[in-house]
Amino acid sequence: MRRISDMHPLSVTVFFVCVTVLAMSISHPAVTAASLLFSALLFTVLKGAKSLRTHMLILFFFAALTLINPVISHKGSTILFMVNDTPITLEALFYGLNSAAGMCSVFYWVFSFSAVMDSERLLCVFGLVSPRGALVASCAIRYLMLIKAQYRRTKLAMRSIGLYTDGNIVDLIRGNMRAFSSVIGWALENGIATADSMAARGCGSTKRTNFSVKKYRFDDAVLTALSVVLSALCVAGTALGSLKITFYPETVLSPADAAGLAGIASFILLAVIPSVIEMGVKLKWRRSMSGV
Repeated sequence: MRRISDMHPLSVTVFFVCVTVLAMSISHPAVTAASLLFSALLFTVLKGAKSLRTHMLILFFFAALTLINPVISHKGSTILFMVNDTPITLEALFYGLNSAAGMCSVFYWVFSFSAVMDSERLLCVFGLVSPRGALVASCAIRYLMLIKAQYRRTKLAMRSIGLYTDGNIVDLIRGNMRAFSSVIGWALENGIATADSMAARGCGSTKRTNFSVKKYRFDDAVLTALSVVLSALCVAGTALGSLKITFYPETVLSPADAAGLAGIASFILLAVIPSVIEMGVKLKWRRSMSGV
C-alpha cells in the first residue's frame, strides 16, 4: 500500500476533481457535512500539527459565512427573532450553515490537493493531456522563479550603489518601478534567447511526446475506478432528484429512497478513501518500526 502522494498523479487528480466537483454541486446536508468532515480529516492527516493555523482560518470563515446569510437574506417562514424590525429566519440560517460547510470543504479539498501534488506531478498530468501545454507550463513556472531571483539581485545591486535608499514612500515606489522595468527587459531578452535556442534544437518540428517515470499500477487503477463509479452513483442520485433540498420558504428535504441513500453512501465512501489510505500506511509504518 502506498501513500496518496506516492500514487500516480493521474489517479490522484481524477479523485480530487470528482470529489471537489461533487462537493460544489450537491447541496444536500448529509453530503456537505461528510465533505467538510473528511476533507478536514485528510488535511489534518497530511499536514499534522501544521494544519492548526489553517483550521483556525477556515473556522473563522465558516462562522462568518454562517452568520452573514441570515443578516442579508430575510427569506423563510420561521422567524427566530427581530433585529431593528428585520426578521432573522431559521431557513436563512440553515442555508448559510449549509453553504458555509460546502465552501469550506472545497477549500480543504483544494489545500489537500496542493499538499499532495507538486509542480512535477502536475506537469506529468498536463503532459498526458497536452504535451505542448505541459512544456509551456514548465517554462512559465521556471521563468517565474528566475524573474523573482533576478528582481532580488537587481534590488540588491541598486541598494549597494546607494540608489533609492531615502526610506520615504516616493523613493520606495521609484526604486521598485525601476527594478521592475529592468527585470521585464531582462525577461524579454532571455525569452528571445531561449526561443532561438529551442528552435535551433528542432523544437516544434515534429509532434511532441510525453515521458514520465511514474508507473501506473494496479492500486492507481483501483483508485481511478472507485472515483468514477462512486461519483457516477452520486450523480445518478442527484439526477433522479433524491438529493434535492429546498430552503425557502421552508426547509424541505427530498424523501429518503434507495437512490438518495446510495448517493450519500457513495460520496461518504469516496471522501474517506484518501484518509483511510494515509492512516493505513502510517499505521503499517509504526508497526514495522515497533517490531525492529
